[in-house]
Amino acid sequence: MRTELLDYLSDPIDSSSFEITSFEENSGHVISGLLTSKSNWYPIIGGIPRILIGELKDNLLQSRHEFFKEYKDRLPEAIQNEWQKTIEAIPDFDAFLRHQKKTAESFSYEWKNIYRENDFEKQNFLHFLSPFVTEKDLAGKKTLDIGCGSGRFTKWAALSGTQVSFGTDLGESVEVAYEMTKDIPNICIVQADIYAMPFKNVFDLSYSIGVLHHLPKPKQGFSRLPATLVSGGNMLIWVYNRRNNARALYFYEPLRSLLKKLPKPLLFKLCYIPGFAIHLINMVTVLLKTVGLKKLADKVPFSYYANFPFNMKLNDAFDVLATPKSNYYFKEEIEQWFADANLSNVHAFEHPEAGITCIGTYGA
Repeated sequence: MRTELLDYLSDPIDSSSFEITSFEENSGHVISGLLTSKSNWYPIIGGIPRILIGELKDNLLQSRHEFFKEYKDRLPEAIQNEWQKTIEAIPDFDAFLRHQKKTAESFSYEWKNIYRENDFEKQNFLHFLSPFVTEKDLAGKKTLDIGCGSGRFTKWAALSGTQVSFGTDLGESVEVAYEMTKDIPNICIVQADIYAMPFKNVFDLSYSIGVLHHLPKPKQGFSRLPATLVSGGNMLIWVYNRRNNARALYFYEPLRSLLKKLPKPLLFKLCYIPGFAIHLINMVTVLLKTVGLKKLADKVPFSYYANFPFNMKLNDAFDVLATPKSNYYFKEEIEQWFADANLSNVHAFEHPEAGITCIGTYGA
């Protein structure tokens, strides 16, 4: 992380500010180091602040035992002792290492072989923000991408002229997001939990696209997010729509429940079937538009994907089938989330491809 972005962060436990200790730096980034607050501490590993609490922090400290081994002598004694005890709490260290290796290989396969950046990501990003936020609206703003995944939308927010753009995710995808965005000076990637965000009233726009509907407690997660905003800032989310979405409810979901436990390489190969099917249907859409039948073309299933490359269709098929949990909502339910969180000026829009974009204003 870049030290000039430190003031945007705060301890998720007591909201106090951080001081930074650098162990290693490269190209303006603190690659390895510590964040210390009034009463807590968090490591910076691989250029990414890892601001996790409770069991999530314990899991992080255990999985990052190599970092502890390398920098042990530079850690304060109290932190040394805490980290050492956490590692010693692993019941079978050899079995732990084998599981960690297997998990790392699965993660590496998913991100290196499945997810590929393409020229349509910017268009996709602005589509999810529409009709409430345009590219011009992002200029000069401070934005937060909650559940940033590969960092593709964090990147396009920053390249749209934001003052600063943060991206957060709980999982190891932050490694990919950091690599994608590390050369963009107004971006910072943070590993953090949506239920305990390390920000307090700093952003003009916080958005979460395609994330909340996968949480075990989506509304509870959403309720924690408005506090990341300045007064007058906007909260925006995109979630799955339940209305007129029988295809997802009665086909995708039963299929996903059967296939989600398959090894990822095998599941990915199976996703070529729906990927090619959508690609063929999209050819019909393109043909109808070519002969001037745009209204009819827009009614063809999956017309949203007509201009996207095949790999994006493959990626989305994999996302649908590999995700452990999905929830679907009516627009009125999402509007109630915003009302219950004391957000004002709430507006929701139902997209043709069965998604809901909703926006509301904090503290105004």
